[in-house]
Amino acid sequence: MKVQTGAGNSATRRSGRIVRAGFIAVTVLIAGISLFAVLALHQARTALDRIVYNEQLAMELQFRMMQAARERSVEIYHVATSEDPFVRDEHILRFGELGGRFGSARGELLMLDLDPQSRALLQEQGRQATISMALLEEVIVLAMDERRDDAVHLLVNKAIPAQEAMMATINTLLERQIAESHRKAEALQQLHSLSVLLLAVAGIAALLLAVAIARYVRLGMDGLVGELSGAAHDLQETNRRLEYQRLATDQHNIVSIADPRGDIVYANDKFCEISQYSRGELIGRNHRLLKSGVHPDDLYKDMWSTIARGRIWKGELCNRRKDGGFYWVSTTIVPFLDDGGRPYQYVSIRTDITDIKEAQQVLQRGRNELERLVQERTSELAEREDLLRSITSFAHDAVVMIDPGGKVTFWNPAAEKIFGYAQTEMLGRKLHEVLMPDRGLEEFRGGFAAFSQSGGGRFMGKTVELTARRKDGEEIFVEISLSAVKARGGWHAVGIARDITARKQAERQLEFLATTDPLTGASNRRRFDGVLHVEIARSRRYGVPLSLIIFDIDYFKRVNDSLGHPVGDRVLIQLVELVSANIRETDMFARLGGEEFAVLAPNCDANCARQFAEKLRRVVEAHAFPDVDRLTCSFGVAEYRDAEDEHALIKRADEALYCAKGEGRNRVGVAGSMG
Repeated sequence: MKVQTGAGNSATRRSGRIVRAGFIAVTVLIAGISLFAVLALHQARTALDRIVYNEQLAMELQFRMMQAARERSVEIYHVATSEDPFVRDEHILRFGELGGRFGSARGELLMLDLDPQSRALLQEQGRQATISMALLEEVIVLAMDERRDDAVHLLVNKAIPAQEAMMATINTLLERQIAESHRKAEALQQLHSLSVLLLAVAGIAALLLAVAIARYVRLGMDGLVGELSGAAHDLQETNRRLEYQRLATDQHNIVSIADPRGDIVYANDKFCEISQYSRGELIGRNHRLLKSGVHPDDLYKDMWSTIARGRIWKGELCNRRKDGGFYWVSTTIVPFLDDGGRPYQYVSIRTDITDIKEAQQVLQRGRNELERLVQERTSELAEREDLLRSITSFAHDAVVMIDPGGKVTFWNPAAEKIFGYAQTEMLGRKLHEVLMPDRGLEEFRGGFAAFSQSGGGRFMGKTVELTARRKDGEEIFVEISLSAVKARGGWHAVGIARDITARKQAERQLEFLATTDPLTGASNRRRFDGVLHVEIARSRRYGVPLSLIIFDIDYFKRVNDSLGHPVGDRVLIQLVELVSANIRETDMFARLGGEEFAVLAPNCDANCARQFAEKLRRVVEAHAFPDVDRLTCSFGVAEYRDAEDEHALIKRADEALYCAKGEGRNRVGVAGSMG
């Protein structure tokens, strides 16, 4: 008993030391927090200085606007009254320079963080500036026409009052900015003083609270240790479950990446497992390593010809494992193209369909035999049915059989898992009424009627992709192989289905990435070339007009050089949004590269395309880009000619664009008609 008491006292002393150490640590922590808070207050003071600087910058910009507006009034007066045309031209140039200074200061002011009332005043000033500018430009026109009396009359009676109204708005904005600056500075100064006081009070209260808390720490030590132990156990369980989920995800698809020569540069775990090669044995080796010899050489030539042209290839391939055995995969190969339109890598997504192929072979071998022996060997047929049920019970793919009336007669466990219906729920029910989405019912009924009569149809003996509806209402993609079996005087359909929803989603994402410009979201050159090829074929066949508009941004290099590439990127994004909102749904809009874009306009001749391009030119010219204010674009238009190929049409549109640039930019050039 004394030993136990001694042990208890030892534990008590140990707990006391822990509590004291914890109290000291808390005290040091509180002191550190207080020091950190003081530093934070210093940073807040610095932030106050930045706010004051921001307000001063806003006032300085408004003073610059006011000064520029006043000097412009003087210059426009000289323009209206000067008799010497050379002197007048100098004043006009000075007037334009002052307008640039005014616009630059206003642009910088717009980028500052203004309150709603100040921004509303600035917008009102912008509206007044537009009115005033129109009147001032009219004064310049009258002066240039040597109508000085009319220019002076317009200047005195309309232009100067409009200019003074705008300057009054700027003055109101400036007065409000000064008052708001004083108010913010006083408020922040008061907040700073109050924060210091509260910090001191909070520090004293925190120290007193720490003393009180220390008395309760010892009492809760054992419970805290127990809770921490339980939390550690829960964390281990959570990590274990997450690891199981990662492993399950890695088992889904076979994924590999190859370079332009077909050499493997990436292989996932599923690839290594199915092929029996290690990752080190696969990386750097050509895909010919897996060639089985089952397929003719023409199939591989067609595959390489397709992906080398930048097109997606889909098909089923038989590959050879490391041990010499065969396995089948449903393959999708997506080429990724560089700026020159040449593939720089190929991404392959494969699904193991060996079980489906083996089941198809079993069903194919048994179909003719069952037809010949159905009346003589009923017992043997029953045995084969039992064997089939045994095979399909362990298959990962759904195996479904329907009778001549479309009712389900066989439904294996994999079908229950894929579609969500138990076997007891499906036997005797019409398959299409349960699984087929409403939009496909009529097509299915028509095809099934033809199958019931002859056992044939456009899907029989093929592997097709369809949309099915699960019990919970979710629509999924399935890959299904259909066969027909004649039994008891009627045609029965046997389908082997696999859920390919994940693969379809991955294919769609890859196709989107391969056909979309990553910066602007517009279609890229690859998708543009494909649509252009289709539209030219349609124009040739039906004789409908087709026009191509190519345009680029004038002096875009200056934007990148002076403001930086991030600003240039934002300009490209804003331009794509602007043009996309002003084209038809039938038009195809793409970024060809850099600052060059194209609009493909079906059912639109040269005159229509010229008006279309002129509309886009005006829209761009009138738009105020937040970073650079105003931009212009030059356009080239060409209408498709009979027997002309894609390259010739693009070349003529490019030549029209260069002609527009040579004539001064910000205009529309139209390729000449056939002569």
